[in-house]
Amino acid sequence: MSDATPSPSTSRWARFRPWFFGPHGLRAGWSLALYILTSGFLTALGAWIFLKVHPLPDNPPWTAGLIIAFEVVSLMAALGGTLLLAKVEGRSFADYGFPLAPAFGRRFWEGALWGILSIGAVIAAIAAAGGYEVHGLNVRGAEAVKYVLLWALAALLVGVYEELFFRATPLFTLARGLGFWPAALLISLYFGAVHYFQKPMETWVDFLSTGLIGLWFSFAVRRTGDVWLPIGWHFAYNFGSLAIFGGPNTGNQGHPVEGHLLASTFHGSQYLTGGPMGPEASLFIFPVIAVLFLALHLRFREARFPRL
Repeated sequence: MSDATPSPSTSRWARFRPWFFGPHGLRAGWSLALYILTSGFLTALGAWIFLKVHPLPDNPPWTAGLIIAFEVVSLMAALGGTLLLAKVEGRSFADYGFPLAPAFGRRFWEGALWGILSIGAVIAAIAAAGGYEVHGLNVRGAEAVKYVLLWALAALLVGVYEELFFRATPLFTLARGLGFWPAALLISLYFGAVHYFQKPMETWVDFLSTGLIGLWFSFAVRRTGDVWLPIGWHFAYNFGSLAIFGGPNTGNQGHPVEGHLLASTFHGSQYLTGGPMGPEASLFIFPVIAVLFLALHLRFREARFPRL
């Protein structure tokens, strides 16, 4: 019996198949496009529904409830994009550096310790240079407990969403197309650019510090194998900066957020304090970032990501 002759349509598809598929399945560019389009569509849809139900003025001040709502929408969209891509590629969330089993486990809390020490070191340096003072508590009693819990949840959602969206699925996808470090550099540049171009009153200092922190996050994923240590750091640093020490943020028009714990003031040069951008734009952040890179290298010696 002779072999079946391929149909003309099958032959045509065979010619084009290498455009879409490589040795590791769907090519990285198509995978990344699918992820971005899916998560972007879901984000836009979720935001549209939210704003229909709960209209907001232009540039509303940050509240914990508002941040929680938008981060839930963004996180669900990023999870939806990752889930679809995982189905198409036949992979698990763990393959993208986002394993669910160790969620909020030892690595997360180690990252949280590093994060609170990092923001504490920056604030201590600013205070030693005369740029930060505490005058007591800004909120007390039950109100303090309420705001601490709400801002902790908001900071946690920011950390989980941003690390999933920047350092999990896209980093893995670009790494298998470009190699890990080119992918990490591109994503870190984009991470800094998002902060720089989407917020008012930004300067090159915040662009650089945010990009370097993003690169450290990628390095942490490389050495630990997943995003849980960066999520812990991201959560604790933002929580400490915004909710504890009363740091301002340009996303909140350069003001501290409501309900921050310490009644504090920043004063002096913008290069000392970070100005309206907050402590992450203080020049003191750069030696802290350098220490973070060294500490991570000494703590985790072997590369564990990506696993293609």
